[in-house]
Amino acid sequence: MLENSERYPLQHILVEDVFSSNKLVILLLSLILISAMATIWVTHQTRGLISENGQLVLQHQALQDEYRNLKLQEATEGDSTRVESIAIGTLKMKRIDSDQEVVILE
Repeated sequence: MLENSERYPLQHILVEDVFSSNKLVILLLSLILISAMATIWVTHQTRGLISENGQLVLQHQALQDEYRNLKLQEATEGDSTRVESIAIGTLKMKRIDSDQEVVILE
């Protein structure tokens, strides 16, 4: 045994006791900690993906609205009566007669 002037190596005794007789407890504790960290990481990733999904849904809705507006604009501006009224009114164009037509053949 040790003399009174020497100190007990308490840290050494505790580490030796933990690793010599409680290996299963250490293993289970390590597995619990790993499982907890994995759960935290998966939850963080899931919340990030849910947030990104929400932003993408909003962006998709905005693009759908823009597409509908463009289709409506295309239908409005491509209407033959509108084109004809612009050609006659603004550009002062008129329909040609059949005797004014020129056919070019190669």
